[in-house]
Amino acid sequence: MKMIGLLGLLASAAVQAQVTLPLPAAYPTLLGASCGGVHVASYVTGFDENGYIRGEVYAWTRCGGSGRGGGYQSQAYQAWHTIVWDLRQNYKLLPYDNVVPDPAFRATDAHGNSILNTCSVTTDGQPACVASAYIYYVPPTMKPISDTVPVNQAVPVIPVIRDR
Repeated sequence: MKMIGLLGLLASAAVQAQVTLPLPAAYPTLLGASCGGVHVASYVTGFDENGYIRGEVYAWTRCGGSGRGGGYQSQAYQAWHTIVWDLRQNYKLLPYDNVVPDPAFRATDAHGNSILNTCSVTTDGQPACVASAYIYYVPPTMKPISDTVPVNQAVPVIPVIRDR
């Protein structure tokens, strides 16, 4: 659905709409735990040399329960990943590159495409941000990044049964 919205945006340069950059649907599984939901913040950190949008994704969840001998114990799980979006809204998730995101970061490329972090409140000590963009022009020479499946995500195997 977001792809249709972006194509409509690209078809008419007069239309100016902010688009939230997508996150992998299976992102919580990359964290390795989900206790009552995974909180996710995404940040843009700039355009790379190919014109792709680079950013960081922070996820966390907190698990708790009664410990042995009584008392309540909780454990936080958190993870950072680097993400690359092309201007067609595809993404590629990479290991964290240790770039500390700036919640107030904004940038514009040579085509007038702009990226920004829209932040509100905080989540586990980190600003709760959503990486977003205004895309006005996608150069025809720019190759899209295809959607990727994280290496540690299980892919179902469908057995093939043949009649003899």
